[in-house]
Amino acid sequence: MSPIGIERVNYIALNAKDPEAAAKYAAERLGFTIQHAAPDGTHYLSAHGVDRYSLVYKPGDAHGLHHVSYLVGDDQVLDQAGARLERAGVEVSRHLDHEWEAKPALRFSTPGGHLIEFTTGVHTAIPVAHLVEAPKSGGAKPVVPDHVGVGTADFDAEEKFMTDVLGQLHSSRILGPDGAQIMSFMRSPGRYLYHDIVLVRTPGPALHHIQFSLKNVDQFYETAEALQANGVKIEWGPLRHGPGHNIALYFRDAEGYWFEYSVEEEIILHDPTYVPRTWTVADPHVVDEWNSGQPPAELMGPPPADALLGTDLDETFGTKAAQS
Repeated sequence: MSPIGIERVNYIALNAKDPEAAAKYAAERLGFTIQHAAPDGTHYLSAHGVDRYSLVYKPGDAHGLHHVSYLVGDDQVLDQAGARLERAGVEVSRHLDHEWEAKPALRFSTPGGHLIEFTTGVHTAIPVAHLVEAPKSGGAKPVVPDHVGVGTADFDAEEKFMTDVLGQLHSSRILGPDGAQIMSFMRSPGRYLYHDIVLVRTPGPALHHIQFSLKNVDQFYETAEALQANGVKIEWGPLRHGPGHNIALYFRDAEGYWFEYSVEEEIILHDPTYVPRTWTVADPHVVDEWNSGQPPAELMGPPPADALLGTDLDETFGTKAAQS
């Protein structure tokens, strides 16, 4: 399947019971800057990359992902993507003035119920975290969102949609003890990044985690120190993942969403010769190549209690199998 034209993640929008408080927490402790507060309560925050905003909190009681926005090359690519989606039987809504300072966009839902936006913005020939200079300000330094992890009960349908309709490629898979695929790391062709979406097998539609890349390892550790100095509990990490080989740490924001800050994500220079790797949960290096310890049960479980954010820890990452 030919590429549909996705270049990279543009921003991630989260439902928030208190968008103002969530935005203030992200600005004061997580390294973001509040750029705009809309009349409806939506708050737009920028990271240290090239985009006007990278993180959005939208008012809503339903805990979870509101939508994830992906950039395409230009208006022509956007129109072609919309036509392709409609030919595939996907219902598409078109928007001219839907978010703060937004350009024309289209939105559609995946089979698993996740809302995706395509729009245009700042084109970069290489990944943003490689392009920008190291941020000079003190504190935490997220640069750009590179991927989002979403869960679905009908894993096969969601994966087929990603490959057959959106033209995504596999970078790696994780198999459970019974051989069933429980995670899929997928990327947009020709864009170098190891993944821009992670699919997770969950009991229902779920937000697993959101990720922001940092510039380099020095800034990773500076950010880790800044988070802790700001009273943010790092609940897992530093560690190095197997899939993607990125150095990562995990924490929660004011709304209980899991954030991943990571660096040194593997890049894929030539799609035709790249061979996706298949991991199993029996491999202790799939979660952390450094084997620094298991993730807390709350991380890959369902925080907060009223939301489906993932499967049971043992089902998702096979910790029992890894320990055997």
